[in-house]
Amino acid sequence: MTLPMTKLLASFRLMAIPLAALVLSSQLQAIPIRVLAWDSEVAAMHLAIRDSKGVTVIESMHPSKRTAAYKIATGKTPLVVEALDLKGPDGKPITTEIKIPEGMKQPLLVIQPAEKPGDGIRIIVLEDDAKTFDWGSTRFINTTDKKLVFSYEKETVELPPSLEPVKVKPGGDARNMEVKFFSSDQLDRPFYSGIWEHDPELRTLIFLASVEDTGTGPVAMKMISEDRRNTKAADGKR
Repeated sequence: MTLPMTKLLASFRLMAIPLAALVLSSQLQAIPIRVLAWDSEVAAMHLAIRDSKGVTVIESMHPSKRTAAYKIATGKTPLVVEALDLKGPDGKPITTEIKIPEGMKQPLLVIQPAEKPGDGIRIIVLEDDAKTFDWGSTRFINTTDKKLVFSYEKETVELPPSLEPVKVKPGGDARNMEVKFFSSDQLDRPFYSGIWEHDPELRTLIFLASVEDTGTGPVAMKMISEDRRNTKAADGKR
């Protein structure tokens, strides 16, 4: 039996709709994104992530703790962070694009205040996947303009100025370690020395930043630690 042309067209439309939806879903990928506020100023801001599906308000930002993970759709639509409490000349929230490198699995957005008031925010995107930033390791990000050197026990690691993290993994059981920091041009005189605890259940992200007050030393450290035991406990409650 041959169907009339109108019925054939209607049948085609019914088949084309789910096919189009399938193509669209293949273009969109949901990835878990967490956020870390650089300081209390950023933590107090009213920020949201806009993706192809809409706007997700970022909640419970903190300078020393990652937020919960947000499932964000990535695709052809640019991802942006909207500063809902900062308006541009057009009266709309100031937006900053999120540039996620290809292949990144679990982005961490480190949100910093802009250099000029009213310019919104700056975003550093880091891979936070525990397969590459594994437990028992420390990642250093040297945001200064100086070449620095980190030493622990009998090991020495160079920390060039870069947003690319340098990973250190002492290995072994939990223990105390003597650590030192040097400027590359003063390797005989550390500007910092101390005793740190190595714990294979922790991973620590450390930002090194320049400071203007020379009385406190040439470099400031921002340390964010995460405990695998707490992560397991939180997963067990879900």
